[in-house]
Amino acid sequence: MMIGRRVYGLAGILMGAAELAFCNFAAMAHPAPGHFPTMEYLGLFSDLVLIAGGIAMSLGRRIAGIGAIALAALFVLMLALQFPAILKGWTISVTWEEAAEPTAMAVGALCAWSLLGEGDDAGRAQVARIARIVFGLCLIAFGISHFAYLKYTATLVPAWLPPSQIFWARATGVVHIAAGLAILSGVQARLGAVLLTAMFVTFGLLVWLPATIHDPHRYSNWSETTTTWLLVAAAWCVADSLANGSRRG
Repeated sequence: MMIGRRVYGLAGILMGAAELAFCNFAAMAHPAPGHFPTMEYLGLFSDLVLIAGGIAMSLGRRIAGIGAIALAALFVLMLALQFPAILKGWTISVTWEEAAEPTAMAVGALCAWSLLGEGDDAGRAQVARIARIVFGLCLIAFGISHFAYLKYTATLVPAWLPPSQIFWARATGVVHIAAGLAILSGVQARLGAVLLTAMFVTFGLLVWLPATIHDPHRYSNWSETTTTWLLVAAAWCVADSLANGSRRG
């Protein structure tokens, strides 16, 4: 049973609710420029789309498909709003990481959509293949960023976790890149997606869940938590897509 889309739906609802509670534009920890026209209305609209789209993805195939497309379009919009910053800072690693987050979420939603057709659908299968390629590239961007900002990444690792924070910062960077290469090459692609999903879940449980419980009034904790769980859901949808592709093959 493909449940990645339902996980995605719950993560979307959580992000939308958190953004509404803090009155922030739903763009993870990287809101769009404040001078953007009618930003407050756009922010409210995006939060409602997250919640409505998340609910839809838990319903029947047709409604779930509409929800998946709506969420994919929303994350593409978030990416478009970051485009000026991407052009300005294209030589900086973190710029590509920030661009990769909404991109990965968008293609995760597209992978979910690709599984909601009736019977064999060559068009949906092609969308899924392209989405997985883009997702693999996003993972490589994440992994490179881990090494480019190794000391900062290490601070996110619980100090009590052996053998060291630097070790896990490097290890998670390697996993990102390895999973990205596996998905791009098709060699053990589903295994890479499953292990990546497990890593995201572990990171969410060990890092952001405790931080959010400790300080639930800090927006950044909720932002990072909801971003992590949407990445969990996106990776899960990619794994489901790969499993479906294997059965068709």
